[in-house]
Amino acid sequence: MKRLTVIALSLLTFAVGRSQETLHSWDVSLNVGYMMPNNSSYKSFATSTFGVDATWWCRGIDTSYWRYRKHYPFFGLKFSYAYIPNSIAGNRLGLTGQIRQQLFGLTHWEWSAGVGLSAYTKPRSLTGDTKNIFIGSLVNCLIDLGITYRPTDRFFLSARVLHTSNGMLMWPNMGLNYFQMDMGYTFGQRQPSSFPNHIAEWEVPKGEFGIAISPGIVMSRDRDFDGYYFCYDINLYYQKYTSPTFAFGGAVDLWYNTNDTKHLEREGGVYKIPLYVSAMAFAELFWGPVSLKAGIGPNIVVSPQVTIPFYERVGAYYNFGNNYAGVAVNAHGGRVEFIEWTYGRRFPVK
Repeated sequence: MKRLTVIALSLLTFAVGRSQETLHSWDVSLNVGYMMPNNSSYKSFATSTFGVDATWWCRGIDTSYWRYRKHYPFFGLKFSYAYIPNSIAGNRLGLTGQIRQQLFGLTHWEWSAGVGLSAYTKPRSLTGDTKNIFIGSLVNCLIDLGITYRPTDRFFLSARVLHTSNGMLMWPNMGLNYFQMDMGYTFGQRQPSSFPNHIAEWEVPKGEFGIAISPGIVMSRDRDFDGYYFCYDINLYYQKYTSPTFAFGGAVDLWYNTNDTKHLEREGGVYKIPLYVSAMAFAELFWGPVSLKAGIGPNIVVSPQVTIPFYERVGAYYNFGNNYAGVAVNAHGGRVEFIEWTYGRRFPVK
């Protein structure tokens, strides 16, 4: 385990870039919070939580656009533990990849996001507890979003929202949500000894049109259907660049979920408009060849099986030339519908 950790930290350090100076630091924090099942009908299972987090951060000052900007992002690995008294799924352990950056240029504020894996000590697959309809599998995904306030360079306070579920890889999968407050301290080097004075000239397109094709796989939410079903999505978008590292825009999604069609056929009805139509506002952040895109928007035409009026997407992509490839999560109201494996093409507008 120790060797794997060293290898992972080494790869992350290399991925940040060949830097003039690389900073390493640790955030250690205690947290308190509230655990709530991902369904308001089961409020009786809600309970308080207590825990500890430790995050290793790496920050490079490279020769890209970010090299002279003091709010260059940090990349990290977070190890987390939550003690959950009387939890039907047990206590939670987590390992997530993290990114942290200054919030809107505000000196003392930062945003952070992370995605990775979690494990529970009493999932249904281990205990067989039929009352546990929330966590079925030992291994689950863990999504972590937070805002941090740093009154000093070392001390910090954070507010976080976390979600765990297994993406319907094993039933049950209702999932658990967490609302958490952290108080912690940063060890190690947070700021570089100096920043380059030269500011490079950057040629950025005014905007771009794009198209992406995303086949995906979803496990049926109906236990009468075994196996996996396919989903397909075509995404058409336009976005405007405000810098080489940030763009925002709007998109239209045309998608189709074969699981919904099978469900309707069993009930004796056929959905006459199999093509779903949705619209989304989104933002995209770039760090070299890697980008992170997140968006939310309304459903316009969907299957009667979809009762939530809006949907969300969070994805990570690797860009090469005007092409990109990556993976994203498509969800309704925080409930994952399917994983998208994406290939896209960008058409810059000068």
